Amino acid sequence: MTEQKRDNVIAFPHLQERLVEKAKEYLQNKRFNEALHLFKQAYEIGQEHRDVLFGLAVCYLELGEVETAKTLCKKMLHEDIGHYYDNLQMLLMILIQLGEYKEGYETLQAVIEEHDVPAEDQEQINQLLAFCLSRMNQEKDIEGQTEQEQLTRLKDFLNETVVSNQIDHLHTLPLHRMNQYSFFLQELFTNESVHPIVKTEALKILMKEQVNHDFHINKFQREKKINPLTLQQIIPSPLAIHVEKSLREKLEHENPTMLQASLEIWNRYLYVLFPFSPVNEHVGIWVEALYALATELYGEEVDAEQIALMHNFSAEDLKQAIKHLKEIEEISLI
Repeated sequence: MTEQKRDNVIAFPHLQERLVEKAKEYLQNKRFNEALHLFKQAYEIGQEHRDVLFGLAVCYLELGEVETAKTLCKKMLHEDIGHYYDNLQMLLMILIQLGEYKEGYETLQAVIEEHDVPAEDQEQINQLLAFCLSRMNQEKDIEGQTEQEQLTRLKDFLNETVVSNQIDHLHTLPLHRMNQYSFFLQELFTNESVHPIVKTEALKILMKEQVNHDFHINKFQREKKINPLTLQQIIPSPLAIHVEKSLREKLEHENPTMLQASLEIWNRYLYVLFPFSPVNEHVGIWVEALYALATELYGEEVDAEQIALMHNFSAEDLKQAIKHLKEIEEISLI
């Protein structure tokens, strides 16, 4: 909106406060798109409102627009809008997410030199400073690493046997820097001892960073060549869309609880399987397999033969689909 148009806006009394209050409700419920829409409206009324700018930064960060969130945090810091150390903490979180440890370290150094850091914030500032310095040194160590050195790095990575910890570590690495991580990633994607969820997470990071690099990846005795940049363009798959639609038609009114359980199983299955698609492309078989497994999880028995007969498809195909769903469900609970 231009300055002239903004000057012509006649806001209702306390409109900005009401918009911010509702936007915060949406934030608490993780409805980030709706919160962003309201924060934008509030921003048009008053650009220097601390809650508006901070709320916008949170929304952009949660929605993946990290650079925009970074710009807003810097604006709040430089113009002294809102709570300085809250803004600083968010900026550091963004810089760490982007792998920009050097900028994070320099920012913290400047804060220590230029400000009298409150006692309650000193410990956290020092911890963040040490973390950024550690990551800077790690990156320096791996610049120009040979393939053998990157392979050793992967072995060290896999020595951490807790999958959730491996995933946390992945998110601290600047994987988009192909000169440092291409061989590491290729070995990770093809190593059979790497958990399928770790491979999915690594691929999602590369997709988010729009990495244009070819990899071979294998999961569940299947292999394919993929490029994270082009994968962005094929999500979600037509099969995933049709199965969800059919599940909703079958259960939304009849049994919403079973619908929710079935959708959760389906989404976990697709997530662990990614970037591969289910071998069977029959929508009806997956709908009935999901319903059958959800029913079993609620303690009821199902007759696959009878279900297949009712829907006129192969009982063997249905049993295989249920079996595969069960296998993936077991390894998805990390």
